[in-house]
Amino acid sequence: MKTRLPLALALIAALVAPAFGKTFKVPDESPVASITVPDSWKSKEIDKGIESQSADSEVYFAVEATDAKELEKTVAEAVEFLKGQGVTVDSSTMKQSEGTINGMKGWDITWNGKDKEGNAIVSLTILAVSDTKALIITYWASPEGTTKFAKELGEILNSIKKI
Repeated sequence: MKTRLPLALALIAALVAPAFGKTFKVPDESPVASITVPDSWKSKEIDKGIESQSADSEVYFAVEATDAKELEKTVAEAVEFLKGQGVTVDSSTMKQSEGTINGMKGWDITWNGKDKEGNAIVSLTILAVSDTKALIITYWASPEGTTKFAKELGEILNSIKKI
């Protein structure tokens, strides 16, 4: 029985451990956080973090590190990026919420909007990594993509960890 115990533990660990995907450091140099994204998603490192799309391009998100004192500038850049991608929001649908992810306090603003393909759900989320560092998550997806990838999106968010 002793010889089977390590094998059984290894099998349980393999089932419990996320066979989820690749882990990225945000940003790659001098990281403040890490995030894990499914292997099937199209992901790449960008200047201050990572951007990723679902394999069918229904969901897009970027996670970028910023200095807390430059947060306003970073949010403005994210809004300009969305506009440059043809993403618009209906300001009357704005919803704000607060929460905590892995010990990091967060603030989220979500809107209904449109992109080049049609209806979209758009959000900007700020996570306070420390007193001086923050993450900004820029997200947009079709309503169908949001539903279809809800499990993966939850796993991605829950994978974000301070370094």
